[in-house]
Amino acid sequence: MPLVPTPHPRRRGPLRVLFVQGHLRENGGLRVVNALAERFVADGVRTSLFALEDVGCSEPVALPGPGVRLHLGASADLPAARRLPTALARLLRVARDHDVVVSGSEIGHGLLAASLTARALGKPFVVLAQGDLDAALEAWVPPKLRAPTRWVHRHADAAVAVSPGLVPGLVANGIPADRVHVVVNGVDVDALTERATEPSPVALDPDRPTVLAVGRLTGHKGFDLLLRASARVRGAGHDHELVVLGEGPDRPALEALRTELGADHVRLPGFVDNPAALLARADLLVSSSRTEAMPLTLLEALALAVPVVATDCCEGSRLLLDDGRHGALVAPESVDALADALTAHLTDQRPLRHAAAGGPSFARGFEPRRLARRHLELLSAVAHRPLPAFAPLPVGTVDPRTRTGRGPSLGTNA
Repeated sequence: MPLVPTPHPRRRGPLRVLFVQGHLRENGGLRVVNALAERFVADGVRTSLFALEDVGCSEPVALPGPGVRLHLGASADLPAARRLPTALARLLRVARDHDVVVSGSEIGHGLLAASLTARALGKPFVVLAQGDLDAALEAWVPPKLRAPTRWVHRHADAAVAVSPGLVPGLVANGIPADRVHVVVNGVDVDALTERATEPSPVALDPDRPTVLAVGRLTGHKGFDLLLRASARVRGAGHDHELVVLGEGPDRPALEALRTELGADHVRLPGFVDNPAALLARADLLVSSSRTEAMPLTLLEALALAVPVVATDCCEGSRLLLDDGRHGALVAPESVDALADALTAHLTDQRPLRHAAAGGPSFARGFEPRRLARRHLELLSAVAHRPLPAFAPLPVGTVDPRTRTGRGPSLGTNA
C-alpha cells in the first residue's frame, strides 16, 4: 500500500534544512555534506544533520562544525532488528521540525530512510548526488534494494549533482531532467592554505620525492593500481616514497599487495585530521581512481600549487584540472599509464610544477560560499521558503558548462 503523506500546515519563516546520512564514518561525501551544513548555518539557515547509525568511536568519524545540530539514530551495538526501527522513529521526530529533507548520498539506507520520512510527513525531498548512480547501484547496493533506490530517485522533488557528468545517469534512472541541477563542489583556498602551514601529520623522507594519494581505502580509488605502478617505477631506478592517506576496508588487501611487491617504500599511515599539511609538502598528488564524481582532493592540490596526476575517469576530474591544463590526465584502470606519468614527473618535475602554478587562482573560481548559496536557493525554491539576506560575494567564478571562467554561476540546471 502506498504511503500517504501526512498533511502539514504551511509555516511562515526562513528555511530549515535536515541532511540525512547513513552514518558518520569519515569519507569525502560526508565531508561535502558537513561543509555545506556549516555554510548554511553561517548564512543564517537552521541546519541539522541526522545519522541513522551511531558508530561511536569504533572508527574515524567526520563531525559537522559548531552550529549544525547533530542527531544520532540507533547505536551500532543494537541488534539489527531493533536498529532501523529505532533510528526511523527518531528521524521522524526530528524531521517534523524541518522544511526540507536532503539525502547526502544517492544510495544507501540514509537515502531510503530520508525519502520514507519526507513522504510520511509531506515534506519536500532532495537528493545530493555525489557519485555515478549506475556505478553505485552496481557496486554498493544489494540487488533487492536497487528497485527501491530507483523509485526514490524517480519521486524526488529535486536532485543536485556535484558534477555535470552525473546528470545522464540520474535521468536514465527515472528522475525528470527538469528536476536535476548541477552545483559543483568548491574549496576555501585561504582556509586550506592556513591549515597547510601546520606541522605535517606524517614525517617525510627529505632525501627522496614524496608521492601522495588520499582517500578511503576502497576498490574504486584504484590504490592497488597505484601501488603496482609505484613499485614498477621504483624498480626501474626512480626512487620515491608513496604515502597513501586514509582508512577503509581494503587496508588488509593493500598491505598484502605491498608485501607481495616488496614495496617497502609504500606507507599506509591511516586517517589524519589535517591532510593539507602533508599535501602541501608532497612532490606529487596522484588520483588513481577507477570511478569518481568530483574529487575535491584534486582541487585542494591545485589550491596549494601541488603537481597532480589523475585518471581521466570522470568529467569531474577533467573539469577540476581544466582539461589537463593544471595537471596530467591519464587513462583509468591502467598501471602502465600511471607508471609512465610517475616516471615522467620523477625524471623532470618542471612541466607539472608549471601546470600547477596556476592552480591557486583557478581554484578560487570554485568559491564555496557562492556554491552553498546556490544550494540554498534550490532548496528554498523546492520548500517554498524565504532565505535570509546574503552579504555580497566576489563575482569571479568558473562556469562548469564551459570551463572558460566567464560564467557568473557555478550552479546550473541540467
